[in-house]
Amino acid sequence: MKSSRHHNHRHASLASAVAIALLASSTVAQAQQLVLEEVIVTAQKRSESIQDIPSAVNVIDGDTLKDFNALKFEDLEALTAGLQITSLSGRSGRMSLRGISHTPVSAAEAAVTTYWNDAIVDSNAIYQQMFDIQRMEVLRGPQGTLAGRTSPAGAINIHTARPNMDEIEGEIRGTFTDNNGVNTQLAASFPLIPGKLALRVAAVYDDSDSDEIENDLTGEVSGDETSAGRFSLSWLPTDSLTVNLAVQYLEREIDNIQVVDGVPSGIPPLDPDGVLRELDTFDRRDARVGIDGVSDNTDADFLNTSLVLEWGLDSHTVTWVTGYHETDSILTYDASRGNANPLLVRRIDAIDDRTDWSQELRIASDGNDTWDYMVGAYYENSEILFSQENHIPDISPLAPGSTQLLFPAEGDRWGVFTHNQFYLTEEWTLQVGLRYQENDLDRDMSLAAGRNGIGPAPPGFVIEQVLSEDNQQYEDDSVTGQITLKYALGDDVNLYGLVGTGWRPGGVTVTGTLLPEDVLLFDSEDSTSYELGFKSTLMGGAMRLNGAVFFQVFDDYISRVGAINVREPNGDITRTGITTNGDAEVWGAELEMNANLSENWYIGGALSYAKGEYDDGTTNPCNVFDDRGAAIIPPGQSTALCDVGGEPIGRAADWSASINSEYSMSFGSFDGYGRVLYAYTGEQYTPDLGDLDTYHTLDAFLGIRTEKWNVELFASNLFDEEAIVTGSANTAPVANRPTGYATRYPIPSRRIGLSASYRW
Repeated sequence: MKSSRHHNHRHASLASAVAIALLASSTVAQAQQLVLEEVIVTAQKRSESIQDIPSAVNVIDGDTLKDFNALKFEDLEALTAGLQITSLSGRSGRMSLRGISHTPVSAAEAAVTTYWNDAIVDSNAIYQQMFDIQRMEVLRGPQGTLAGRTSPAGAINIHTARPNMDEIEGEIRGTFTDNNGVNTQLAASFPLIPGKLALRVAAVYDDSDSDEIENDLTGEVSGDETSAGRFSLSWLPTDSLTVNLAVQYLEREIDNIQVVDGVPSGIPPLDPDGVLRELDTFDRRDARVGIDGVSDNTDADFLNTSLVLEWGLDSHTVTWVTGYHETDSILTYDASRGNANPLLVRRIDAIDDRTDWSQELRIASDGNDTWDYMVGAYYENSEILFSQENHIPDISPLAPGSTQLLFPAEGDRWGVFTHNQFYLTEEWTLQVGLRYQENDLDRDMSLAAGRNGIGPAPPGFVIEQVLSEDNQQYEDDSVTGQITLKYALGDDVNLYGLVGTGWRPGGVTVTGTLLPEDVLLFDSEDSTSYELGFKSTLMGGAMRLNGAVFFQVFDDYISRVGAINVREPNGDITRTGITTNGDAEVWGAELEMNANLSENWYIGGALSYAKGEYDDGTTNPCNVFDDRGAAIIPPGQSTALCDVGGEPIGRAADWSASINSEYSMSFGSFDGYGRVLYAYTGEQYTPDLGDLDTYHTLDAFLGIRTEKWNVELFASNLFDEEAIVTGSANTAPVANRPTGYATRYPIPSRRIGLSASYRW
């Protein structure tokens, strides 16, 4: 019996040991399954793990964009806390990062520079459809060393999918929404010489009623149509040389019916038939007769080209990036907002033509033990022609016809830069970057008779030379850079501190309103940012948690104040936007987390706080009204001026958050899943509307999938949240009379849809 008990005890011990071994093996296997995939980025012009880069960088890969139906560039906002994107007319919009705002129509360089496959592109070209994207990198903070154009808030680099060198693959995807929306995307790769040469083609067609805004007078409904195609070529002529070419052409046409809000003033000349009525923002209605009874329209074409050559030497990599970008855009609209009189239509044709050539050459060392370096040179040429034709109403006391604002410009920018990484010890790394650049711009601005002339003036006759000869040539240079110190607190935690500088050149406000030069011109901007941050990998690789705090000081911060009442030389008061300077400060904090909570459950999120204010004593153009709502402008001034010290520097929310999660279950031959995306935007201040309320949106997705196909139902803004993101004051003038109406930009209403895709 004793022997038997001993024998049984041995078996029990063996069983326990086996059970413990199996449990340990299972735990290790499960932990390995939960490890997050490593994210490789080129934020520092090298392929590096995002966790090793000592600065704030966010990455949204192509699968994530598809998962959350991010079809347009502005959809990126819900996926990235602290980044606000508002598309106003399909060719321009506002983008804010870290509380620093920019409006493309300001004629200032972007606060957030935009790149397409490493080549600079016009920000207007970015506010378009996205398709077949590999990843998008959002770099936060001043870009003063490695970016082609220095910027104060950050940079966004869009990387399109490259061809598969080894096998044929592709995907077709269709998305259908209840606003008559159809989005069809196709992408396919073809290895022409396996392992050596491959071609990828991609295309998109998108058509919808947009946010279903209806013209209350004509019954027209808003519309948005885009078609685009791209081909990408990858070639490996030798083992050490890689060539990647991408060419994309995109066409977009938009019926720009805009939301108006307010109570009509009741002035008979504006509304002779008494058809205008009180409208609320969320009626989503317009109130303009339009040009020949037709809604406003944007028609734009964009060509993007990027050629990247990488040549690997024994211990160095030589990279050459060539970019070419072309924009051809025309926006035609009726400026008589809140007007039902066909004789008072104020047609405006705004034409934006530009080309950008860029060249960048870099030489970087590879894998040195104590010092890795990079040196490079950058050159860019831009040709710009902006014109705005202002048609005079037939009943105007002026002779019928039109005037045309002309702004041609050609600029050259060149720079040299270096970026160095010193490996001081196993724990300490020092990075030092420096950039010198020069910016030369030839520009002109004049007011001429339009295409049909005006009165006795024939077409093209110069009515007034706006820019004097002394201000037609702009030259400036700057030295920017960054110093970063990183400390590795073990294998999974990095701490860093950095000081970086940003710069933007000065310029001139481009507006169809005649104003003195001293009002139109603005100076260059300098900024210095201080940042402390950490990057950590937790839970055995199943979680990443990164964060940063920052403080940034601006000298002559460049900002845009929109819809400002201005006095023209003839005494008439009209409305336009003006770009100005003012000293300011920005401070805040950011936190980002991604985690696999189980084999089937993922969660990710980000939280951002950014506060920007003008320094005490700063003045900016503003709107002042009397009791009747008429504009007040002091004698001898073109605009009213207000002390804006302590006021926000832009239209960006202080607080924002983004949370997304997916849970999946296996049903044998397919998986079922549910996915949510929650976005929070805090209270934000606007000069015209004051404080705008906070708002929340929730997108929900429910679908089934296999390795090849996916079908899902989804709802964006599931609870149909109503909120305003921006707008103008309630006194939009027509023929110098207040209409009672103002433009509003509400968030998109709820959308229900179906998406299906097939991969091969």
